[in-house]
Amino acid sequence: MSKTASVILALLLMMGVSHAADCPVAEAADFRASIEWLEPELIQDLASAALPASRRRGQGFPGANRRKLGSTESSLHVRTNLLVSELAADRGCYALSRLVVNIVAGPVRIYVARELDPDSCPYRVTLAHEDRHVEVFREAAENLLSELENDMSAQSLRQSIPAESIQVAVERFRQAINVLVGDARRRVDEQATRRNGALDTRSAYRAEQDKCPMKDWRIPFE
Repeated sequence: MSKTASVILALLLMMGVSHAADCPVAEAADFRASIEWLEPELIQDLASAALPASRRRGQGFPGANRRKLGSTESSLHVRTNLLVSELAADRGCYALSRLVVNIVAGPVRIYVARELDPDSCPYRVTLAHEDRHVEVFREAAENLLSELENDMSAQSLRQSIPAESIQVAVERFRQAINVLVGDARRRVDEQATRRNGALDTRSAYRAEQDKCPMKDWRIPFE
């Protein structure tokens, strides 16, 4: 039994399903998963001091008065819809018969400080840096989809459970699936945090600064 399957089965038992073994393994649920991609929004009318990263006192480009010239905000949301049915041959036992998972990737907001001229080298370098953060976000969404597709195929989700009513069974399955989704989110978020952190090191900023003349970074901060 996989770790995911063990966690789900343990959770169902903790929720009072003490006689789960009395109910049979059912047919695999109809499982569907998808990603809804929201178009990124480019925001260029905020001063550097007002960017989300600057408000969080993030470290900026060396030589640019330690200000952040770009910032990216993104979020992933997971929506689940499930259908639970009572087994015809085993009354009082309920199984997950349908599960739909929809990942909403966004909104994504890309900020470039208004002090930067769109035709300038610093603007292009800053926007390219933020685009790499967006790529990390997109890969995180794809990884989350893959994690959930793998987890939702766990044998334990085919285990039917006894319950006083279908409403109780639905709630028990819903709680178990919420735990499963939460665990997948944590794994994906940890990986994305590491990748984003590698983009925002002092050495990475310095390498990007070197792509443009220093005088371009200092204007208009002098």
